[in-house]
Amino acid sequence: MREMQEIINNKIEAMSAEGVIQQTIEKAVEEAVKEAITANFKSYGSITKQIEKAIEEGLVLNIKDLPFETYNEQMLVAVKSRLGALFQGAASERFMSEMDKVLAPAPKEISINDFVGTIASFWKTDEPWDASHLDDYATVAIDIEGLGAGETVSLKMWKQKESESFRSSVANRPDMQLYIIHGKLRITHGHRYNPTCFCEHEAFVFKLYAAGTLITNLADFNEDDCDLRLKESDY
Repeated sequence: MREMQEIINNKIEAMSAEGVIQQTIEKAVEEAVKEAITANFKSYGSITKQIEKAIEEGLVLNIKDLPFETYNEQMLVAVKSRLGALFQGAASERFMSEMDKVLAPAPKEISINDFVGTIASFWKTDEPWDASHLDDYATVAIDIEGLGAGETVSLKMWKQKESESFRSSVANRPDMQLYIIHGKLRITHGHRYNPTCFCEHEAFVFKLYAAGTLITNLADFNEDDCDLRLKESDY
């Protein structure tokens, strides 16, 4: 045992003299410091916890305080501004003009000549870029029948009247067919008028029907006294 003790003592003295022990201690101290620092920066370390706490306290986000109402208000203002600009000037005038026509009150009475002339004017402006399906003039057929002269009137109008050989075909079906009883328009289940999607002449007919407008001068109707032109003359 004494020899072993001497060997250990001699080795320690030699290591100390050579600086090995000092280097080992310095290296161990360095590793210990590194491990301590690393440990403090891990998820459970004190420094990490302090940093997390500082960030949590410094970056407080309250969802209730997000100003979505302000953003929505700004969006609404932007939309209104854009729509307002759209309906300024000529666009607004055109829109109001069309609204005035649609909402214009129906007359208490209208002559048969003015009535069919108005229908023809609507047809004339429906599709001015393609008038191939139009005659030069609208055709009107009025038959007084039923309850006595002037009581019941059948009114038919065509945009394009086929020849007599086609009279029984679907192609010769009237573009408008109405009955006028005691001077007032009648709309039956056979009519296809839909108040939600009227074309101009249908809207006009329905307006007169709803207002109970009186159609006058039926017995004196003369097609030559009406403006039934559907196409402009080239001359």
